[in-house]
Amino acid sequence: MSIHIDQLLLSKKVLLLQGPMGKFFKQFSHWLQQYQIETYKINFNGGDRFFFDGELNCYDFIQPMNEFNDYIEAFIVKHQIDSIVCFGDCRPQHRIAKIAAYKLNITFFAFEEGYIRPNYITFEQDGVNFYSNFTQTLSLNLNPQAIPIEPIEDAQNSYWRMVWCAIIYYVLNLYYEKSFPHYKHHRNLTTSQEFWSWIWSVLKRIQHYITEPLPFKKLIKQYSKQYYVFALQVHNDSQILIHSEFKNMEQYIEHVIESFVLNADPSHHLVLKHHPMDRGYRNYRKLINKLAKRYGMKGRLHYFCDIHLPTLLKHSLGMVAVNSTTVLQALYHHIPVKVLGYAMYNLPRLTNQYPLCKFWKDPGEVDDLYYQYFRSHLIQYSQLNGSYYGKSPWMHDHQASRSDHVKNIISDTEHPKTLS
Repeated sequence: MSIHIDQLLLSKKVLLLQGPMGKFFKQFSHWLQQYQIETYKINFNGGDRFFFDGELNCYDFIQPMNEFNDYIEAFIVKHQIDSIVCFGDCRPQHRIAKIAAYKLNITFFAFEEGYIRPNYITFEQDGVNFYSNFTQTLSLNLNPQAIPIEPIEDAQNSYWRMVWCAIIYYVLNLYYEKSFPHYKHHRNLTTSQEFWSWIWSVLKRIQHYITEPLPFKKLIKQYSKQYYVFALQVHNDSQILIHSEFKNMEQYIEHVIESFVLNADPSHHLVLKHHPMDRGYRNYRKLINKLAKRYGMKGRLHYFCDIHLPTLLKHSLGMVAVNSTTVLQALYHHIPVKVLGYAMYNLPRLTNQYPLCKFWKDPGEVDDLYYQYFRSHLIQYSQLNGSYYGKSPWMHDHQASRSDHVKNIISDTEHPKTLS
């Protein structure tokens, strides 16, 4: 369980900003209130308002974003807020809130998608992803040991529940558009563009369900342990826009393919795995076909989206990623990885540290003992057993463990232990 939850529970008044689409933040607010923590919420659009409807201390921010800094500083002081919680620390309003929190000496926490998947979500103080403080906690011991991790429950994450929440969210954004005249989506798309992209994403997934299984099986059968994987990322995600050298996926695609052509064994293949959350926004097939023709790579470049990732990884020679959390999935399957962006797990004993041109020829091996050490401490430091579109076992488990702790304290007080 993330060690930062106990730190949050020291708060008396918590301000929630934007959360995941859906009712997770509403459920989270109720959970905090069970610990006698007063919660406040700032909405930035109609979807935020709808999914937090009926709650006390709920406020709408309707001014231009350049006024948010003064707004939130005044809000914190007026309501005596001592902690801020958001989902994703790189959205414009959350970056402003983080600076305000430091200025006013209150704590800042962020949820994020799970570093370890499935059945985990991320919760950290100060920042997530490359802004995480996690690596500073790792021991420099040459023989670090993994720590025991408690069994977890299936969080029952539902893709279709996420889709439904997204559609409702963007419909309500459109409906209340006049009430939030200055709102701009953090990925620089209009609400209408977001809505239709989600609809298109659903249609594409259905198409891939029909068209991808046969060529994927053929790939595995013919080229097992003869291909590398390049994990693509959401084109306008903060991992690309902020935590990477290139600022768009097209540049990375061309860079990786060119390096592969010049340095990989001519008998090897490259599989480009599209990010499923980006299927409604981008399609790189034309670009990949163009590059295949330019470099004489016809038949050696493969492009998939909705295939079984563990199977793809287990049959590969290695994986290249910008800073995707699929890196940790690859390491779990003993697949060596080369990281191109800024990532907290790009460590000497964890990922390949040589230039990309050398990776194709010698990807190396995974140090499994160090990976197990890294993974177990990462879970303890930042992960919660749950899903934003499923169950949240961590909420119940934390209440139970806290209750047991209180009972033990009471028992020890009533029946003090004596030294033998």
